[in-house]
Amino acid sequence: MIKYHPLEEARDAYLEDLDLKRKSVKDYELLINRYIDYLKRYNIKYAKRSDVIKYRDSMRDEGLKATTIQKQMVVIKSLYRWLRRHNYINKSYYHESYVEDIAEGIKGAKVEKSYRKEALSIDQARHLIETSKAYTKTIYGLRNYCMLLLMLTTGLRTIEVARTKKSDLGKIQKQDVLYVQGKGKDGADQFVKLSKPVKDAIKEYLFLRNDKNKFLFISHHNDHDDQALSTDGIRSALKALLQKADLASPKITVHSLRHTCATLSLQTGSTLEQTQQLLRHANIETTLIYAHHLNRINDDTVLKITSELFQRNEEN
Repeated sequence: MIKYHPLEEARDAYLEDLDLKRKSVKDYELLINRYIDYLKRYNIKYAKRSDVIKYRDSMRDEGLKATTIQKQMVVIKSLYRWLRRHNYINKSYYHESYVEDIAEGIKGAKVEKSYRKEALSIDQARHLIETSKAYTKTIYGLRNYCMLLLMLTTGLRTIEVARTKKSDLGKIQKQDVLYVQGKGKDGADQFVKLSKPVKDAIKEYLFLRNDKNKFLFISHHNDHDDQALSTDGIRSALKALLQKADLASPKITVHSLRHTCATLSLQTGSTLEQTQQLLRHANIETTLIYAHHLNRINDDTVLKITSELFQRNEEN
C-alpha cells in the first residue's frame, strides 16, 4: 500500500487556490482525502481515467447516496482540471497523466430534483406547536418555541436561525421583520415578516433574558458566553420536540419544518412566486418541486384505475 501519495502535496496547493469559505474548503479536503485513500488502498500512484470511473462505481456499490457521489465527482473533476492547468505554471506537479484532464466528461450521479424529507400536515404542525407551548415555562422551552414558530411560519433554515442577532429585528412600514443572512450570503440582506404570535413569543423570550449576548438564540449554559446557539444545538432542541410530539422519523426531521412552511404556503392559496419569495429560492424551479409533490398527492389517477379494474372484475 502506498504510504505517501503524490496527490497529497498537490491537494494542499489546490485547496490554497480555492476561493471558497473555510467550511467549503474543509469539505473539499475531506472528499479529496477519501479519493486519495482509495488510490492508496489499490496502489494506484497516478490514476487513469478508468480508475476514476471505477472509484465512482465503487461508491455506487457501497450504496452511497446520489448527492454524495455527485459532490465527490465534482471535487475530483475540479482537482484534475486544476492539475492540468497547473502543469503549465509549476513543473513540480508535472506528470504525463496530468497533461490531459483524465476526469473530463466523466459522469457523476443523477440527482433528482426532489426533497427527501416529508412536510408535516396541518394537524401535525398544530400538535407540535401545542406540545412545544407546554414547555415554555422555562427559558429553554420558550427559546425552542420561538425557533419552532419562526421556522414553521417563515421557512428559515437552521443555519439562518443560528446566525440571527437581536439587532436583526426591525420594522418596515409598521410590519415586524427579521433580517436574515441567507444561504451562501455574507450579510443579513434579506428579511422575513414576523406574524404577531411569533413576534410576541420572541418579545417574551428577550424580556426574560438577562445577558448581553448579541445573538437572538443562545444556549443559556453560560451567561458570559457570546456565541450563538449552534446549528447542532438547534437541531437537537427541535428534534427533542418532534420526539415529544411522537412525530420524529427518518422522513420527518427538523428540516421538515421548512418543507411544511412551503407546503402550507401553496395549500393556503399563495402563488409559486409568493412561495419562492417566502423561502428565498434563487430559482423558481426549486419551488416547483413542492407544487409537483402536492399535485402528485392530490392526483387520484391511481384510485380511478383501481376502481375501474375492480368494478370490471365485479361485473364479470
